[in-house]
Parts: sequence; C-alpha cells; structure tokens
Amino acid sequence: MRYMDSDGVPVTIYQPNETQGGIIWGLKRAATDIILSRHVIARLFWRDFIAQFRQKLLGYFWALLSPLLGVVSFLFLFFIGVLHPGEGEIPYTVYVMVGSTIWGCLPGAMGAVSGGLQAQADLIMRTRIPKVALALSSLAGLFYGILISMVTITIIFVATGVRPTWWLFVYPLLALPMVLLGTSIGLVLSVLGSIARDLTPMVTQVLGLVMYVTPVIYVHSTIQNAFVDVLISWNPMTYLVDVPRSLICLGHADNTSSFLTVAMGTVMLVAIGLRIFYLLEDLVAERL
Repeated sequence: MRYMDSDGVPVTIYQPNETQGGIIWGLKRAATDIILSRHVIARLFWRDFIAQFRQKLLGYFWALLSPLLGVVSFLFLFFIGVLHPGEGEIPYTVYVMVGSTIWGCLPGAMGAVSGGLQAQADLIMRTRIPKVALALSSLAGLFYGILISMVTITIIFVATGVRPTWWLFVYPLLALPMVLLGTSIGLVLSVLGSIARDLTPMVTQVLGLVMYVTPVIYVHSTIQNAFVDVLISWNPMTYLVDVPRSLICLGHADNTSSFLTVAMGTVMLVAIGLRIFYLLEDLVAERL
C-alpha cells in the first residue's frame, strides 16, 4: 500500500501476502471458499449431470451400465481362459467389479479436478468465483457415480448369489481415501496442467501402469515373481483397493492398519495439494 505523508513524500507499506500461509491456512481457505460457493457448485453439478445423459440412447440407465462395461474386457479374458488372476475367496466377477470401481475413484477424481479449471475457463475469466470451488465442483458428479456404483455392485452380488456384508453400506467412506488421493493429484495438475498441457495425459498413462502393480484384477497372494510381489506390497494403493474389497465381500481384511495409515496420508496430500494450488492459481488465468 502506498500513500503520501504530510511532507508529500510517497511512503510504501509492505504487507504479508495471505497466499504465503501454511498448509493449515490452505485447508481453512479452501473450506471458506467452498462454503461461500456452495450454491454455484450445486448448480454446476446439476448442469453437468443433465448434460452427460443428453442425446444418449440409454439415458439415465447408462449410469448403471457404465461401471459394468468397464470390466467386461477382464471378465471376457477370464472366462475364455486367457486371464489367470488366481484363486481367492471371492468369486472373480465380484472381485474385479468391486476392485475396479474402487480403483476408478482415483483417475476419476484426478481427471475431474485437473480438468475443472479448463472446463470452467469462461467463468474464471468473467467472474470472481474461487478457482478451487470450480476445480472441485466436478467432484460432485464423481460422488454421484460412487452411489450409482453401489447399486451396480449390489446387482452383481445378487446375480452371482454372493451375499455382501454390511460394509457395502459405507462403500463411499471406504472409497474416500482413493478419492482424496486423486483429488490431491488433480489439484496440482489443475494449475501445472495449464502451464504444461501434456502433463495430465502423462500422469494418466502412468496411473494406467500403476494399476497393474495394484491387485485390482488379480489376487496378490498368487504372484510368484519376488520383485513384483515387493512392488505390490510397497504400493500404498494396494491397501486402498484390497482392504475395502475384503471388508465388503468377506467382512474382514488383513492390513487394516496399513489402510488407515495410507488413508491419513491422503489427507495430508490433499492439504499439500491445496497449498500448491493457491500458490500457483494466479497463473491459470494467464494461460487460459
């Protein structure tokens, strides 16, 4: 701030930039921005929800069918004998369905948040809506998809004659750490992606490779290669997929302590992602 003193000499007062706050500041700032923008977020969610089903032959039924179509290729390879995922306590159809829907929360959240600012470029240029609210508004559609996945999983349980445990009712909570992990990555990509446009596709490709060292479509205990077994054991996403699936299908799970540790780590990653987001958010409008 600058002003003229009584002698007409310009005086400049330097004040700390609020965007230089710490990680806790980032969480508080994000909570405030989201609460103040809750009506905008709700409106954007409803707009995107209606738009994704327009001009589609199956209409809203597509929301139920889409999760199942995502695992058809794996089921086909399994039933014709090409894919050998190993023997487990859970029927393979249920195993791969639950595992793939939980895994899908990671790239789904990452893609929704990382592309949120690009999709709302017009609002960024014309309004003063907090950018973090625009980035996170697409997550509303992801949570809707998680609820729909619960219905699809229930149908698969009934069709295969497998009885789910009560953990199925808290499926969104079990999948939340994977959503938080994807959100943390997406927050960083949403600002860095506006600078380097090829960064988001690169991370997406890397996640596709990481899925194969995560027991999504195969049973971890059947892996014979010692090196791959170590990779799977040290992969934190192994526990974010395997533990919720075991709880839903069997009612019990090993490595629950590892799951809780990784889950707490995802909360910290979101806080770090928010801090990076606020540090770089001013560059977004320059690059749009």
